[in-house]
Amino acid sequence: MVEWALYVTKVEDLKHYENKFSRIHFGNEFCQRLIPSTKDLGQVLNFVSRNKLGFTFVTPYVTNEGLDILKPLFGKIAEENPGSEVVFNDWGVLRILNEEYDGLEPVMGRLLNKMKRGPRLMNLVDALPQSCIEYFRSCSLDIPLYQEFLIKNRVRKVELDNLLQGIELNLADSGISGSLYMPYAYVTTTRFCLAISCDVHGKEDVVGIFPCKKECQKYTFYLTHPVMPVPLIRKGNTVFFKNEKVPEDMEVRNIRRIVIEPEVPL
Repeated sequence: MVEWALYVTKVEDLKHYENKFSRIHFGNEFCQRLIPSTKDLGQVLNFVSRNKLGFTFVTPYVTNEGLDILKPLFGKIAEENPGSEVVFNDWGVLRILNEEYDGLEPVMGRLLNKMKRGPRLMNLVDALPQSCIEYFRSCSLDIPLYQEFLIKNRVRKVELDNLLQGIELNLADSGISGSLYMPYAYVTTTRFCLAISCDVHGKEDVVGIFPCKKECQKYTFYLTHPVMPVPLIRKGNTVFFKNEKVPEDMEVRNIRRIVIEPEVPL
């Protein structure tokens, strides 16, 4: 039985909620400047409570400053909705969860599984040997020792992108289950935001470090090139592609949840 979850990065995106969803994912994976406020988190927790839903808080890779921002949010979740999941995309966040918030369930984020995501790979698939294709459909999550490390650290769920080349992970007997994000899969991300000052005359093509005015919340760039089998979507510091095809072998791979992204998740 596959669970359906709705992933929103902003409170107003809860308008996409439908009865088929039994869980809300809320937060941001890609930038600590977009970590939700306490007020916004409270509104989502109230929505979750009213609708009797499961809750998953999604967090990005962070600096020490970002950790300090996250801690009171973890405390609020632990108090108001104990047993909630927290998706970590930073090993330091996992350490904090295990040391200070053992009432919250850590889930390994998709930024940490290091699967090969570049769409250009699809131009080579027909020419590659089967063993090579299998390599590009898998990652370290297939290694028993790595699975043991995760379970030892209370991690029994992992987040996955819906890769164009498919997924071949042997999680069925590992004690670990997967969640698949759709339709937006991320390709790459960085702390160096290419959207900053993109709307300032004379700085459209200047790459540098400027004050953040959250331009990523206003602009989305669509990139096409003959070598790319699908368009790339650049929003803020992250590049995505879209894949709406549902894998046929999810249950065999122990993928137990589909996380729907109604908007580009940044």
